[in-house]
Amino acid sequence: MMIRFRMVSWIPFLFIILPLVTWASSKPNLVFQRIFGVNSSILLYSEYLYNGKIVSVILSDPQFFNFAVAFANPPKSVSQFHNENQSALFTLNGGYWDYNHLPTDLCVVEGKVIQTVNASNSHFGLFAVRRNGELIIGDLKEKPLSKVDVNDFLYALKSGPHLVRKGVPVLFKSNSSQARTVVGKTIQNNVLFVITKFGTMTYSEMVNFLIDSGLGITDAFNLDGGASTGFALGRGTDRILKDSPEIANVIQLTMKIPR
Repeated sequence: MMIRFRMVSWIPFLFIILPLVTWASSKPNLVFQRIFGVNSSILLYSEYLYNGKIVSVILSDPQFFNFAVAFANPPKSVSQFHNENQSALFTLNGGYWDYNHLPTDLCVVEGKVIQTVNASNSHFGLFAVRRNGELIIGDLKEKPLSKVDVNDFLYALKSGPHLVRKGVPVLFKSNSSQARTVVGKTIQNNVLFVITKFGTMTYSEMVNFLIDSGLGITDAFNLDGGASTGFALGRGTDRILKDSPEIANVIQLTMKIPR
């Protein structure tokens, strides 16, 4: 059923509610799905049950959306970032930051470099928008960023570690289990965001989910997780929210306006 509202104050949506499954599975089990947006400019929101955890996946076609990074010092919660940008359809916690509320690696907002590149994080990934509008989600292990690259970014955020490279899972020894937030892209060039909505995961468990999901993920890397994990999708009573405490930066999506 499609319900349409005035775009000024509501986000139209189509939703499908599937039966909730209460047992764990070795494969991601789709338990809930909803579509936000209009026409081709939609975000497909899905929840999967995976080994006792609920994992949220937001899938988008980048040709219909604008992507941006927002920064605040003093920091704000995800819901505050989302509420203050009424054009945002989706807001997600960003990369790591320190006790002075400054990013610990590259962060560019509206062409201004908030933090320069931390070269020691060569295993990290890059989320960036060039000044010509080109979206980049890539691996920096084999191609470090130059000053020319950074100067060409309108928005950028560097974070990690990388979890999937060219469709190949990265192996991890760490047993630390936290809430996880991941950004990636698929073989169809769609952009996806993955969040553990309920439960915690090790890096290896998240890598396994990304591969087992069958979404054709070619590259994916970790954003700040743990207590910082949070997202807001949609508006009004239909909004899906996993709020965060105050954080320094976020990724946001807005629908492109047809010319």
